[in-house]
Amino acid sequence: MRSLSKVLLALLVGFTGVLAAISPAAAASTTPQQLGGLDLGAYCRSIGYAGAALDGATAYDWHCVAGDGSRHDLTFEAACRSAYGTGDAVDRIGSFTDPTSVRCWRVTPTVVTPAIDDYCVATGHSASILTGTTVYDWHCVNYSRGGPTYFDVSLPAVCRHTVGGSATIDRFADYRDAGSWQCRV
Repeated sequence: MRSLSKVLLALLVGFTGVLAAISPAAAASTTPQQLGGLDLGAYCRSIGYAGAALDGATAYDWHCVAGDGSRHDLTFEAACRSAYGTGDAVDRIGSFTDPTSVRCWRVTPTVVTPAIDDYCVATGHSASILTGTTVYDWHCVNYSRGGPTYFDVSLPAVCRHTVGGSATIDRFADYRDAGSWQCRV
């Protein structure tokens, strides 16, 4: 009887270990996780303003509004961290010209600079080229006697290439700084 008890106890301990291993806390993944959108009005009120206002057609046109109507800059990353209660949250602007495209993601602290030139060459192009000053001005280019031919760059694909196929999100830290692209894992 004691040996049966020991076997049952061993099975119970083993089963408990399996459950612990697959529980959400123990199985915290390093895969980026989309948390959701933002209620910027609630965020601005939480930091002492009357609310939020959209004063244009880009993601950067959101502002906190004081009681006197004055506009104040806000930080999406701080809003994400506040809304979702984690320091692992970052913002990702889906499209700079769509002010409603901001989403929050849980990521690791690892920031990887995307290897845009390596990606372009690996996909059969001559190189990468920056044709302007914003994050959207990166292109792959093919040089020929007829002149250069430009191709759009897929930053999600660049990030997958850069980190070896691991799950990642692409995000920029500053739309006006073409070098601010990040791959977050």
